[in-house]
Amino acid sequence: MRYMERKCFKAVGCVSALGIGTSGLGGDLWRADTSKDERHLAVLANALANGIWVVDTSEIYGGGHAEELVGKALSTFAKEDRDKVVVVTKFWPDNAEKIVLAAKASARRLGTYIDIYMPHGPLPDICKAVKAFEELVDRGVIRFWGLSNVDARKIEEARSCAKRHDIAAVENVYNYINRLDEHEALPYAQREGILYLAASPLARGAVVENYRIRRIAERLGKTPVQVALRWLMDKPAVVPIPRTTRPEGVLEFAGAYGWRLPDEYAKELEVR
Repeated sequence: MRYMERKCFKAVGCVSALGIGTSGLGGDLWRADTSKDERHLAVLANALANGIWVVDTSEIYGGGHAEELVGKALSTFAKEDRDKVVVVTKFWPDNAEKIVLAAKASARRLGTYIDIYMPHGPLPDICKAVKAFEELVDRGVIRFWGLSNVDARKIEEARSCAKRHDIAAVENVYNYINRLDEHEALPYAQREGILYLAASPLARGAVVENYRIRRIAERLGKTPVQVALRWLMDKPAVVPIPRTTRPEGVLEFAGAYGWRLPDEYAKELEVR
């Protein structure tokens, strides 16, 4: 295994400082496609082999097939290392009544417990959802719960509903271009010891076209992708979860490990 960095949090403990997203693996949203399974399994295998041990998936990615692929990749992974991998999966938040059943279905597809379970977006009844999350933790289906696409106020509201198990993670869109969360949600997560998963860290490729990112990458002998990820990884609490359907793309992601942005470049990238 290549070099791995870790970040530590109040609930989940220590996790790899870089994760992998699985949107696009196993088919389109809501629809499975098994024709590229070998290639997509290679993506996951490369991630695990290179110390990328936060895996973000969902019941809607490939209609659940992405979860099956994650489960298959984990089944060939060293059993003693399973507890070191953090599997995050999500459900479509249309009905709080289905949360327990949806989580059990995801766990079946994964063939293992769920480390962090969260909705894809705002919940219609947040307290009812938190009650379901706590039930799932007590049953051993999930270890922790989280929220996605929420602001600090919604996080506080959800935490006020919790009786036994506090929130562990938040997943929001955050990248060099979209920095709205720097105002509230990210500082809140950093202050409270909550894992902050940076979704869309490359902004569908737009970030790597930024002239500052490209110039700094050239000067450091890195790729723009690696600089964009490193900028996020250097921030407390942030674990970016880039996605790719190319096995070689994961190797480029892993090249964000093992170095830091020099202060002069870090300061330059903080300028809006």
